[in-house]
Amino acid sequence: MKISRLLIVAVFASSLGFVSGCSYFKSGKKGTGEDGTQTSGFDGQDGFGEDGISAANRLKAACNQAYYFDFDKFEVREDDAESINVQANYLVDHPSAKVRLEGHADERGSREYNIALGWKRAKAVAAALKQQGAGNAQIVMMSYGKEKPVALGHDESAYSQNRRVNLIYEAK
Repeated sequence: MKISRLLIVAVFASSLGFVSGCSYFKSGKKGTGEDGTQTSGFDGQDGFGEDGISAANRLKAACNQAYYFDFDKFEVREDDAESINVQANYLVDHPSAKVRLEGHADERGSREYNIALGWKRAKAVAAALKQQGAGNAQIVMMSYGKEKPVALGHDESAYSQNRRVNLIYEAK
């Protein structure tokens, strides 16, 4: 009994010493460099491009996207057209690039119905990409139906987030 208690105390003390001996920030001050100067994380950049548009607001190709759909619909929304065009242009310019289109649905309806609806949604995004010049061999489609929700609620807000197609670039 004494040996096990002594062993527990020794392990606890050594782990406590290890944790307290490690310092995450070398300068000891959050937001400062090693010499104590203020840091921003932008490496001297102001966060805006040459044209003044925030990098966070630019449409970028080769990044994963989600395209959302109305209830019980599989037509691509007009507000997604520009993003799909950017992705299609990237695929045209990079013939070895491949994307996976994952169709999803909200929880309403049968499993079979939602698998079919997710497939139609993926097919609609694929058609839009192909219309802009992306090749058949660059696109893989699948449907998860209601099996992989991103929002777990049982209201329209959650449902609208789950009616989507995820465009995911495949690793080479």
